[in-house]
Amino acid sequence: MDDSAINLDTTLTLSADAAETPIPALNGLRRWFGVFLAWVTGLFVIALAMFTRYEAGDTAAMALWLLALAGFYVSLCNALLPLPTSWIIMLLASDDVGLFDSSVLRIATVAVLGATATMMANLNEYHILGYFLRARLGDRIRQTRAYRWTVRWFNISPFQTLVLFAFIPIPVDFVRWLAILRRYPRVRFAAANWLGRLPRYALLAGLAVALSLSVWEIALIQVGIVVLLGARLLWTAVRRTNGAAEG
Repeated sequence: MDDSAINLDTTLTLSADAAETPIPALNGLRRWFGVFLAWVTGLFVIALAMFTRYEAGDTAAMALWLLALAGFYVSLCNALLPLPTSWIIMLLASDDVGLFDSSVLRIATVAVLGATATMMANLNEYHILGYFLRARLGDRIRQTRAYRWTVRWFNISPFQTLVLFAFIPIPVDFVRWLAILRRYPRVRFAAANWLGRLPRYALLAGLAVALSLSVWEIALIQVGIVVLLGARLLWTAVRRTNGAAEG
């Protein structure tokens, strides 16, 4: 297929996207907030109850306390609140924290909890951005190069593409936004995000166990990731500024 055909196909796809109404009803948004509020409230109540038991001398309650706190934190991490999640996954799996004696149980528990909490965070993003990604904001995203590139992959195999990009650590997940703009079914959206994050978090947790990473080593790794990402974003901004000045 030649470039003109590809461009025509992309143009038609973008036009079809623009014609859609990727905005869930306000009542649906309110219902979702009820579900999400119940989820994070439940995690907070569990954390509070386990902390009370831990203070009373029940050392076994510490594991549930930490897991509930981690689930609460990760449930808030998405494009709307871009907080890092790698550090807490590795920390919970590390020997220093020692949630469970079995390293396999630690890895499995942390991976499942992290994937579920991230799925809830992304569903939160799905509903909120689905409501606000309209008119100018939605059109701006549709005109970006990243959107035009990912739309081709998404049209071929949307579910597998979502799973792949949920696994790959990237700062901005245009595929997830694309799925929201295209009104990709919510259940499949949630399942793809869960299936992508599960092996990713299992890999991070496994590395923390295999390398016997300490709390300080995990902190240094996270700081290094943030510094590299910041440098990358700064370099991109400088290049754009220089390009605009030359133009």
